[in-house]
Amino acid sequence: MPTTKSSIFTSSCLVVLIFCSMNAYAQTEPEKRHQDSLDALIRSVGNRADTAAAKILADAAVGYINFDSEYALKIATRADNLVTNASVTPLRVHVKIALADVCYADNKYPEAIKYYDSALTMARRIGANAEIAYALIGQALIERDQGAMAKAFAKSLEVMEFAKRPGDHRLTVTATMNLGLGYFAARDFVSSDSLYAVALQQCRGREDDDLRAAIYNYRGILIDQMQQPERAIETYRNGLTLEQQLGRSRRIGRISSNIALVFMRIDKFDSALAYQKVCLQKYEKTKYDAGLANSLSIIGMTQVKLGQYQDAIVSAKRAIKLSEPSHFFQEMNYGYYVLTEAYSGLGDYKSALAMNQQMAAIQDSMYNAASAEKLIELETSKKEQQIQLLQSQKAQENIIRNALIAGALALAVFVVVLVRGNNRRKRDNARLAELNDKLFDANEELSLLTSEKDEILNIVSHGLKSQIFGIRSLADSMTTALALSGAPINTASLAEMSRTISQASSQMFSLVTNLLTVNTAEQGLLKPTLSKTNVGVVLSAVCEEFKEFAAVKNITLSIEAPESEALIAIADEQMLREVLENLLSNAVKYSPPGKNVFVRMKTSNDAVRLEVQDEGEGISDEDRKKLFGKFARLSARPTGGEHSTGLGLSIVKTMVEAMQGRVWCESEVGKGATFIVELPKDPAPESQIIV
Repeated sequence: MPTTKSSIFTSSCLVVLIFCSMNAYAQTEPEKRHQDSLDALIRSVGNRADTAAAKILADAAVGYINFDSEYALKIATRADNLVTNASVTPLRVHVKIALADVCYADNKYPEAIKYYDSALTMARRIGANAEIAYALIGQALIERDQGAMAKAFAKSLEVMEFAKRPGDHRLTVTATMNLGLGYFAARDFVSSDSLYAVALQQCRGREDDDLRAAIYNYRGILIDQMQQPERAIETYRNGLTLEQQLGRSRRIGRISSNIALVFMRIDKFDSALAYQKVCLQKYEKTKYDAGLANSLSIIGMTQVKLGQYQDAIVSAKRAIKLSEPSHFFQEMNYGYYVLTEAYSGLGDYKSALAMNQQMAAIQDSMYNAASAEKLIELETSKKEQQIQLLQSQKAQENIIRNALIAGALALAVFVVVLVRGNNRRKRDNARLAELNDKLFDANEELSLLTSEKDEILNIVSHGLKSQIFGIRSLADSMTTALALSGAPINTASLAEMSRTISQASSQMFSLVTNLLTVNTAEQGLLKPTLSKTNVGVVLSAVCEEFKEFAAVKNITLSIEAPESEALIAIADEQMLREVLENLLSNAVKYSPPGKNVFVRMKTSNDAVRLEVQDEGEGISDEDRKKLFGKFARLSARPTGGEHSTGLGLSIVKTMVEAMQGRVWCESEVGKGATFIVELPKDPAPESQIIV
């Protein structure tokens, strides 16, 4: 019977699968040999404290990433301590880069960034070209992981300038591979594939097998993205074979995981599960918590696809437990996604909904962290602009000083020319200073607008994506349950899912409405239609709508209003309704279950006063400064995992001021918060009022 390419592919994958499974739970001879050689290197140093010992320890630490992350960090830190007080040399920079590499390999991004930055500064100071390139490569990898593709690509291009210089062919290979990663991130797959091919050609003998293995892994990811699964697995296999020969446990796990993901995409879940378990075992050996969490989540998702829902729940919960101590948000998010799918598969829609809400809360935390980083980056950018401006002014001062000195020497002959020239320079400098100020202000405004644009995109993608996913999950669950013979959805489940879909739709509608309101206000198009408005009628209607929302958290809404008179304000009724909805929504959102929200209505000679008081944790002095700002992110968090965009209070302030009113907040930490709105009172006597 003739053998087809497909059958060869299947058979060869099976051979590799069996081979991996046989070695998954025992250290192979190459792995043992590799670890023993690193141990011998570390022992050879003993208690030495010289720079040569530091280099040996640094190189051993990078190798030890494959066997024990904690020990690798300990050895790298020891190496760095040995050269801390030494003069800046390429060796000292090399040790710092090794410490950064160890931190990066274990997903310790803040520490890795700090060490790469330090290494780059030192390397540039002494003109150590190879070390500059390797520090830039490390920075580019982190930026690529964090989504800063343009910055990463720029660094990859800069690295190539150093790689063109003779003397280090391994740097040339690494730089070519890194540029291939840059083109891959830019989704230029053809250029990326060509660069990987060039990098493989640049490799020499067996001493470059570690580079070949890395190139095969990255090229496999690329080919998988190009939707060529057979070729992707074949490419990964080349890398896996090399990694097994080199005995690098963690990298064996990484490529095994990538192969598993390909099998998942072509619905070969049994094969995917087997390869992912190889990855899990390797990550367990190396104490790689972030990788373990990711691997467990993928295993859980595979188990969901196989209908092994209880096993999937166990895997996902273990992934979340590993992620929580180090705040690995991506891994936690994926774990809750798997739990949502697993509980839906079991028909436990209440638990699935709870997991979906947890996932939304994690995404909120990820968004807050990203926003904080964006603010820090913006602040850094402002400081850099200020430094550049000061340097420019300093240069101008030097020019003026030198000109004055030269003029003084020729004062007797050129006094008239000097005076005129000096006046002209003063006018020119004043004009230049004015232009610098305008340029600086324009840069500030551009940075702010760019930041706000990014905030809007983040809010829309985060807020809508989370809710759309929830609706889709419930719809899928309903479809699945209806399709299964003998497993109809009961009335209670249908009602619960229907209510959840309605809530999610309302949140999406609210998000879009808020963004449109902000946009309208910024364009100067928010024009209230002011008329005599019975505030009590509007307030009663809004409170009635919010009673059910408050009841979910067992919160009581209490209204206090004078019974003897109707309080009439000059206001836009629809705007007033939106103001009250935002204030009540916040009060319920930030109040713990079982508390009270008090709504009071009062009057004075010239204003109608509304107060919304909660019993939450209160607002700090620092938070009050930014309370009504657009996209404000406060330290207080919703008590029931509710979503917040940071737009509500900004809209309240905009609308109240458009109605010629004012709004403020009174609060003490631990004693709740009271939001107060005052609107102009109708001066007409009550007999003329038409309600």
